[in-house]
Amino acid sequence: MKILCCHPSGLMDTEIYLRLEPLGVELVAQAALRAGHEVRILDLQVFSHEHYFKVLNQWHPDAVCFGLNYLANIPEVIDLAKETKQRLANSFFFVGGHSASFTAPEILDHAQGAIDCVVRGEAEQIETLLSAAMDDRKRIHLLPGVVTQYGEGPAPRMADDLDRLTPAHDLLPKRRKYFIGSFDPSASIEFTRGCPWNCTFCSAWTFYSRTYRKRNAEAVAQELERLEEPNVFVVDDVAFIDPQHGFAIGREIERRGIRKQFYLETRADILLRNKDVFQYWRSLGLTFMFVGMEAIDEEELKSFRKGVSLSRSFDALEFARSLGVVVATNIIADPSWDEERFRKVREWALSVPEIVNISVNTPYPGTENFLSAGDTLSTRDYRLFDIQHAVP
Repeated sequence: MKILCCHPSGLMDTEIYLRLEPLGVELVAQAALRAGHEVRILDLQVFSHEHYFKVLNQWHPDAVCFGLNYLANIPEVIDLAKETKQRLANSFFFVGGHSASFTAPEILDHAQGAIDCVVRGEAEQIETLLSAAMDDRKRIHLLPGVVTQYGEGPAPRMADDLDRLTPAHDLLPKRRKYFIGSFDPSASIEFTRGCPWNCTFCSAWTFYSRTYRKRNAEAVAQELERLEEPNVFVVDDVAFIDPQHGFAIGREIERRGIRKQFYLETRADILLRNKDVFQYWRSLGLTFMFVGMEAIDEEELKSFRKGVSLSRSFDALEFARSLGVVVATNIIADPSWDEERFRKVREWALSVPEIVNISVNTPYPGTENFLSAGDTLSTRDYRLFDIQHAVP
């Protein structure tokens, strides 16, 4: 079977600050390769819709899949599915990813039959789906994590071995088109998966059921060796929760003589608790670090259920500065803020050396904020759910 694995178009910031390698799509591609299929990857962050339709017309894939990690891409992918079915009526069109996992019934309803199924959960389970799809599409809803118009299977299973599959980096065209800030070009890699905290604005903990899993240090180093890019973005939600795991990966990097620059994200309390591993990684090439703050007001911070005090957050920024790395942080703005609140945040942002991003508190499906909002949301137009627009 010929399978086209796709990532949808970029959002507002993909031409300005970051365009990341689509690791989830690459994992699906690798799973399909292992199952004996012929696979191509097409990233619409880099290529146009016209190019996508050209590939359909010339290559005639039997199956098309889209990774939907970003809610704002859902309308685009539904439109592409309808057009794809008009051109390739018998093709098997399926979607998966973080956002799709929380919105499967809506996606299928709006697609009106153009999307054969939504796969909830992780990419590693795709092999079984592809095999079943070749036999009887009307029964694939019996599989774990699969949702179709005929029903929904059991809950998705989490991968018990994160090293069984590595992303198909080599299938991604125009690899040098990916960047984050001045890391240009930049590859991406995963050290760990999941987050054990339960912040109200985040759906990572609900997606992964508050689990935290680690890859083998040697497998990580082997993957790093194959990456040609000089810069690497570590996609972990929270880097170095387990400092010994961070040291183990670092020792493998040293042993192999790998020289890269790294960008990673972590929490303030983890940074302060595990200072030694971050200092060690500075010697390995740690250059950029994102430290989640979310608020400069104690009560607001408590409302997010971060589990970190404001003073500890400021201490973490101070320590990050001492490492000599470029530090970025984020403040979550609520649609209810008035001009005075924005003025105070602006004054603080201008007073610190860090890169301060301000995102809009958005009630993503899968978050506690979404459940709390209930039916009071002013819109369900997911094109606006991009942390840049206010969705009160």
